[in-house]
Amino acid sequence: MPILLLILLVGVLACLWWRRRTTTLTRNCRWRQDRVRGLWRCAFCGAERAGDEAPRDCLRQQ
Repeated sequence: MPILLLILLVGVLACLWWRRRTTTLTRNCRWRQDRVRGLWRCAFCGAERAGDEAPRDCLRQQ
């Protein structure tokens, strides 16, 4: 049983590390899709980005 918990812990930490390395989003980033206009809009900073997939980068600096 302790080995299973250790494996689970390592898996969770690896997943968190991978998510941190592949995105620049912050807790404040809340992307909402506007299908009529065909773009994504951040509810926090108002940044806009065109595309079908949700953005994975924070555009607040730009």
